[in-house]
Amino acid sequence: MRCLNGAILSFALLLRILVGFQPHSGQDDYQGNNATGIGTDANDGGKPIKYGGDYEAQRHWMEITYHLPISEWYYHDLEYWGLDYPVLTAYVSWVCGWVAHTVGSIHNDAFVVGENEETILNNGVCKWDDSVCIDQLMRTKKNQKAGKINRKSSKGLGVLKDLVALHSSRWGFEESGGKLYMRFTVLLLDLLVYMSAVWVLAGRLTKIDADDEVGTNNTTIDPDSTTSTTNKSSDDSIIPISQRPRLWLLLAALSQPALILIDHGHFQYNTVSLGLALWSFHFMTLTTTTTTTTNHSSKSDCSSFVGPILGSILFSLALNFKQMELYHAPAIFAYLLGRCFRRDRNKEQYGSTVMGTAGKFCVLGLTVILTFATLYAPFAIYTRASTSPISSLLQIVQRLFPFNRGVFEGKVANLWCALSIKPFSIRDRLPSDLLPWAALGLTLILVLPPCWILFGAGKGPDLDKSAPVQSNQNPNNMKDDSDIRLLLWGTTSTSLAFFLASFQVHEK
Repeated sequence: MRCLNGAILSFALLLRILVGFQPHSGQDDYQGNNATGIGTDANDGGKPIKYGGDYEAQRHWMEITYHLPISEWYYHDLEYWGLDYPVLTAYVSWVCGWVAHTVGSIHNDAFVVGENEETILNNGVCKWDDSVCIDQLMRTKKNQKAGKINRKSSKGLGVLKDLVALHSSRWGFEESGGKLYMRFTVLLLDLLVYMSAVWVLAGRLTKIDADDEVGTNNTTIDPDSTTSTTNKSSDDSIIPISQRPRLWLLLAALSQPALILIDHGHFQYNTVSLGLALWSFHFMTLTTTTTTTTNHSSKSDCSSFVGPILGSILFSLALNFKQMELYHAPAIFAYLLGRCFRRDRNKEQYGSTVMGTAGKFCVLGLTVILTFATLYAPFAIYTRASTSPISSLLQIVQRLFPFNRGVFEGKVANLWCALSIKPFSIRDRLPSDLLPWAALGLTLILVLPPCWILFGAGKGPDLDKSAPVQSNQNPNNMKDDSDIRLLLWGTTSTSLAFFLASFQVHEK
């Protein structure tokens, strides 16, 4: 079985690597008035030139987070792939940029300068607030593209420093070594976060019954013979029947085409946020239910609430990696609220239900608040000159939720876009300021049924204090994997409701 598990994992990695060999989205795509030039000046009509797609955006975020102070991350040059993802994405970009710059620094970068061109200081890097140097660098970059100036590219690992060089790396840094590093970061994070979560959840969702496993591999020995006989069917000789659901689940989840194409082709890190969410689902649905019976009296220790606490931390991290995790937030809130009401047969705790529920709710709330505060505190402490901490935090919120795009944002295909055509034409019939409220109301209506079911699942069945409990009985009267199954179905339902009816301010 280890060989089969390894084969599935190797196949999933191979798919990702093969997709990574293909061109990324936006490659060789120069956008603006002067699609063949670089920079912004009077000859370009004063309109900024943008290059590429999400690959260039992610590379650019590594560039600015490493070189610029944290106070500038959500302000710097917003027209050129300005940072518009939550703060954990920014921190991860900083780590990737730091690794690239540190490893690449073992090589020196140099320019071969043409006639009437000045050497750019600091190996092609300007200080972020040096406008004169930046303007000169833009002209150098433009002349370089036009063939008037040649740049001596770094070799080997030195290309990683060029990959995240401030300003000079913009507008199409397509060195193969840089691409390899970018692809590697996605693959590594995918393996560490998403694949590991799928591996653990697959084991929980397809538990192997030990007795069945022994039965299918029962071996008897004939006393009159030295040979043994294995009682198993011919079709079960290669892959045990009890193992097949887990293998199929692993293969399907790790070979999911949308994730592979978007993350490893288009270039994104969606598997990080999704993997963190899956890990949070795993921990928040764990329970500890040890039960003993003595002289017709039952006693059980309370359901472990450490799992929901860890799960709330991990989900807060997922939400702060990509705002798309808001799709799952109503389902998570409903389930955790139900867990606050879950009771046990322990007499001491049975009589203090209200206090226990309030305590659990406060602990979860404090956990989420502390997690968010830890992530956002640097942006409130280190602010721009004459900018208040509140203004800095509001700037991040505005970058994450650009409502000015409107509910009919061009890259989104949902219910509102479908209703914008004749004979409905709601775009013309409803005022624009009413649409966000309509989207909110319809989304809430659609998410309420799954949230109510998840609240009940989290709360568990009502317990009868006088009912006897068997020594091997789960006091919550639920299968160990029933919560995780319902949570997966519930989060799927709420995400579909958000996709269809919400005011989508991001193309995701």
